[in-house]
Amino acid sequence: MQSGDSKILKLCLSQEKYYPYFRLLLIVAAGFFAYSNTFNNPFIFDDAPNIINNPAVRSFNAATLGSRRAFGIFTFQINYFLSGANVFSYHLVNLLVHISAALLVYAMLAQLFKTPYWRRCSAAPGAELPIPFFTALVFVAHPLQPQAVTYIVQRFASLATLLYILAVVCYLRGRICQQEARLSIVRISGWFALMALSGLLAIFTKEIAYTLPLALVAVELLFFDVSRAKIVKLSLVAVALFMAILARFLTAGTQLSDIISRLDETTKVQTIVSRWDYLLTQFRVICTYLRLLFLPVNQSIDHNYSVSHSLMEWRVALAFLLLASILLLSLWLIRVSGSGNAHLRLIAFGILWFFLTLSIESSFLPIIDLIFEHRGYLPSVGFFLATVTLVLSFAWARETLLARQRAVTVLLLLAMLLTAATWKRNLVWADEARLWADAVTKNPYSSRAWNNLGGVLIIRKDGDKALRALIRSVELDSSRADALNNIGMALDLMGAYRDRFNRTKEMFSDPQSVQGETVNRWLGDVYNNLGLAYELTGNLPKAAENYRNAIGYYPAQGLAYYNLGIVSAAMKDYGKYAEQLQILMMFNPPLAERLQLRVGNNVLR
Repeated sequence: MQSGDSKILKLCLSQEKYYPYFRLLLIVAAGFFAYSNTFNNPFIFDDAPNIINNPAVRSFNAATLGSRRAFGIFTFQINYFLSGANVFSYHLVNLLVHISAALLVYAMLAQLFKTPYWRRCSAAPGAELPIPFFTALVFVAHPLQPQAVTYIVQRFASLATLLYILAVVCYLRGRICQQEARLSIVRISGWFALMALSGLLAIFTKEIAYTLPLALVAVELLFFDVSRAKIVKLSLVAVALFMAILARFLTAGTQLSDIISRLDETTKVQTIVSRWDYLLTQFRVICTYLRLLFLPVNQSIDHNYSVSHSLMEWRVALAFLLLASILLLSLWLIRVSGSGNAHLRLIAFGILWFFLTLSIESSFLPIIDLIFEHRGYLPSVGFFLATVTLVLSFAWARETLLARQRAVTVLLLLAMLLTAATWKRNLVWADEARLWADAVTKNPYSSRAWNNLGGVLIIRKDGDKALRALIRSVELDSSRADALNNIGMALDLMGAYRDRFNRTKEMFSDPQSVQGETVNRWLGDVYNNLGLAYELTGNLPKAAENYRNAIGYYPAQGLAYYNLGIVSAAMKDYGKYAEQLQILMMFNPPLAERLQLRVGNNVLR
C-alpha cells in the first residue's frame, strides 16, 4: 500500500520524464469524460434565438464588428458556416474551450512559481506542492461548470475566461523573461503583444474581461518586486486601460453620467432593479456561488432569487459580514506572507481573483437575471486555487510523507467524484423538458421556470400538461405576458375548444398598439383563455373568476359571457347562467343561441 501511495505522490509531483505531460493528459481525460454525454444535446433556452435564429450568426457581415461580443459571435459564425444547425460541432468547440481553459489554469499557476516572490520564498512550503495540477483538475471536473460549457450560448463566458487567463499567462511569461534577461527584447515584446491581443479578444467576447487590467496589477504587486514609484505607475496604467474600456460606451454627445448606464447593458434585457438593491441582493448571490462551489447540490438553471432592499435584512447582513471577513482575511494573508509564507499569498491571490472577476456581474451594475451559474466560471479559478492551496499546504506543513500521500489521494478521489457528478448533471441538460422540470422541482415558486416548461410541452404537443404548468406560472406572476399568451397556444392544441377562446400574441412589440382599448382587449382575451384553462383542469370557481375578470377588462368580450354561462350552469348557479344568456341575447344573439344549445333550455324550467 505504501508503494502504491508513493507512486500516486510521484505522479502528482515529479518533474521527471513524462510525468508533467501525464498530469496534463489526466486533466484532458477528466474533461472529455465529464462531457462525453453532451455532444448530441439540443439547443436549449436562449441557444436558438442567439445562434440558429440570429441573423448575425447565419452570415458573416461587417455589422457584427460593432457588437460588444464580436469575437464570441464570430466563433458561432464559423460553427454555423461549417455545420449549420448540427449541435455536435458547437458542443465540441465548447468542450475544447473548457479543456484549454483548464490547461491554461495549470500554466498560469506554474508560471507564478517562477516569479521573483516565489523564488525568494522557495525555502517555504509551496514550491513543491502540486497546486497547478489539482486546481486545473478540479476546475475542469466541477459540476458548476456545465452551464458555461454544455449550455452552448454561454461559450461567451468560457471563451472570455480562456482568453482572460491566456492574457495573464502571457504577462507572466513576459515579466519573468524580463527578470531573467535571457530573451531578446523582441521575444519579450512578443509575449506582451500576445497578452494585449488576448485581452482585447476577451473584452470583445464578454464584459467580464473588463477587470483584466486590475488582475494584471494584482499579479504584479503580489508576485514581483515593485517599488512605490512603480505602484503609482501601475495604478495609472490600470486606470488608463479601464477608461479605455469605458470609452467603448461613449459616443458623440454622451455625458460621463451615461457611462454606468451603458455598462448596465451586459445582457440584451434591461432591468428596473436599482443599483443599491442589486448590490444588496448580490451579497446573498455571491454566498450562493461559494456554496455551490464548495457543495454543488441543488443546481438549477433558474434559482428564482428575490430582490433585497435593506442591509438590515438578516440574510443580507450575514452575507455581507461573511464576504467582508473573507476579503479582510485576504489582506491579512498578504501582509503576513511578506515574511516568506508563500502559500498564504497564493490563497490571498485566489480570494482576490474570485471577487475581482465576479465584480462586473455581481456588484452595482444591474442585470435582469440576479443569478446564473455560468457567472461563477471565471471566479471559480480563484476559489479552487485558494481551497487546493489550503488543503495541500496544511498537509505539507505536517512534514510527514503519510499526510502528503493522503492529501493527494483524497484530492484525486474528489476529482473523480466531481467528474462523475458533472457527467450526471449533463444528463439534465440532454433534454429541455427535463431541464425545466428539474428547475421547477428545485424552485417551485419560479414563474419563469413553469412558463418555460409549459412552452417546451407546447412544442411537444402535450397541451394538458402545458396548461397545468402555465397556470402555475400565472399564479406565481400574473403579469407574465408570455405565459398568458402561451396559454392560448396550449388551448389551441386541444382543438375541441377552439370556439371558446381567441389566440393572443405579444402586442408590445408594436408601440402603436399600446393604447387603452387595445390593451383592454388583449387582457380580455388572455383572462378568458386563463379561465378556460382553469375550467379544463377542473377548477370551476377559478374559471368563473377569470371569466369575470375578462368581462371587467373588455365588456364586449362575448366569449367571456359565453364561457361564464357554461361554467355557471356546471356549478348549478342557474341565476348567473341566465344573466349571461340575457346579456348575450342583447348584443350577440348567435352566441346566445349557441349557449342555449350547449347547456340546454331545461335548466331554466
